[in-house]
Amino acid sequence: MKLKMMGILLFFMLMAAGLPLAAAGDAESSDADGTFTIGWSNAGMGDSWRQFLQSNFLAEAAVHPEISKFYITNADERPEKQIADIDDLISKGIDGLIVYPTVGEVIAPAIERAYEAGIPVVVFGGSIATDKYTSLVTQDLLDFGRSQAQWLVEQLGGKGKVMMLSGIAGNTTAEERLTGAREVFSANPGIEILDHQYCDWSATKTKSIMEAVMNAFPQIDGIWADSGLMSWPALESMEEAGRKLVPSTGDQLNGYAKFLVENNIPGYVYPMTTKLSAESVRILLKAMQGEVVDKIHYINVSGMGPDEIKVFVRPELSDWWWIGDDQIPEEFLPDL
Repeated sequence: MKLKMMGILLFFMLMAAGLPLAAAGDAESSDADGTFTIGWSNAGMGDSWRQFLQSNFLAEAAVHPEISKFYITNADERPEKQIADIDDLISKGIDGLIVYPTVGEVIAPAIERAYEAGIPVVVFGGSIATDKYTSLVTQDLLDFGRSQAQWLVEQLGGKGKVMMLSGIAGNTTAEERLTGAREVFSANPGIEILDHQYCDWSATKTKSIMEAVMNAFPQIDGIWADSGLMSWPALESMEEAGRKLVPSTGDQLNGYAKFLVENNIPGYVYPMTTKLSAESVRILLKAMQGEVVDKIHYINVSGMGPDEIKVFVRPELSDWWWIGDDQIPEEFLPDL
């Protein structure tokens, strides 16, 4: 464990210093020998989902000796920083670029600059406001929001008062999920949306918001949240206030699944896989090697109701574990 922690600390020290990170153990390789230097512009590292995202990227990069080195940048969810990060990666002479976007419309010009410079660009997660990229690796995020909302509508028998909780305002992933959910709720007039709030995928902010919501609304019949990072603390807030626990939606956060099972309340899990980063590495390598890749590459997932969640949950693991995203060598798993 000490060696693992030392390695993690060294990794973040190198990242903070803006140094290249050697992949596959060959820091001396150069592009002249047919290997590649790639850059990953990451939107942020604000929660454990992002840690698993990075773990899957590192594990995938490690099995490709054709990647001589890579850079990872962290935009701290600020589009202006992500633009600067992408421009800096271009200036470093990278052969390929991966982008997990903050606000797609804002950072599109930086992505276009990379693409127009002849650099293959793979975007993953949410959509981007340009077609000047090589491939988009994504889930159907509209279906993500729709599936969650449809399950909740059916759970409530088509009638009830619902609180909506989203991630970060403007973030492409959060906004597409929200759009999908609103489509379903709008088609079901028996559903009343009490309020919608952005919680930044933060448990602390969610609890603060839920306290205000419970003071304002004596009746809450359901919670639509685009992540367990918010539905779980929202339910905890209701429990602490002595309110009846209600059906909710989320993703594959283990703590959320645990809470549902332990309290025997109905919930719906729609995974947002962190394997998106690993798949992006594979697609980028194909593009850099001259293979034709799909403009949009979907990773298919399916949602799970209460019975499936009881099988899916991992009681022995951390609350902050992302179930199903840990199928990588142990040395790459985050130390939560």
